[in-house]
Amino acid sequence: MQDKQLFAHLLGVETPWQVERVELRLGEGEVHVYITHPRATRWRCPQCARRCRLYDHQPERRWRHLDIFQYVTIVHAEPPRCQCPEHGVLAVSLPWAEKTSRFTALFERWVIGWLGVASQSAVAEQMRISWDETHAIMERAVARGLARRSVETLPTIGIDEKAFRKGHNYLTLVYDHQGSRVLHVAEERKEASLAGFWAMLSPDQKEGIEAISMDMWEPFINSVRANVPDADSKIVFDKYHIASHLGNAVDLVRRQE
Repeated sequence: MQDKQLFAHLLGVETPWQVERVELRLGEGEVHVYITHPRATRWRCPQCARRCRLYDHQPERRWRHLDIFQYVTIVHAEPPRCQCPEHGVLAVSLPWAEKTSRFTALFERWVIGWLGVASQSAVAEQMRISWDETHAIMERAVARGLARRSVETLPTIGIDEKAFRKGHNYLTLVYDHQGSRVLHVAEERKEASLAGFWAMLSPDQKEGIEAISMDMWEPFINSVRANVPDADSKIVFDKYHIASHLGNAVDLVRRQE
């Protein structure tokens, strides 16, 4: 297998893209991979997916890829623009990176994996990128997750507050029971603290909620009633608070008697 075929496989480059050449720069500790395509390629419009003719190319761009052995790997390409009869001249979607990113999708996925076990500063040092670049990768991952959330169902969710610092300082948390993940974090524990979460859900998603676990905090109850259809049949009070109220009631009766 020749070096161009090898790097095409390593990068996941598929037709119509192909590796034109590979440069090993030993002094800089880098591998530079140049990607191109046949001149007659017809491109899909990024908005309607219609096959369109090539309009021109943007200036050459560089993307950081996963290191190959001890060498930093840089991908080079001139992003094409297509001319769609309906949507005009648009930049073609690239299979290896997001539109505004300076890193390949595989590199970003590796960074996200590291962020699950280490701080942004530690990941930046490990991957040899800046803290700002690490943070931007994390923000893009969060944006992708929020975009997917707009179409998924959330049958069982929980609402709770978390005390922090000294005094009565709280955060409101909404979490997904089935997915074991936090969906929303807001300051304080008011009805308004949940407004941002309900705004992210479609009417169908709200209708699809089957159960909402929470304590007996009245602002949370009022917020659910105002935003979730048939809310009273879906609210599930946690056992801890029910037992606490029951214990207090029994103690009150005991003292009265």
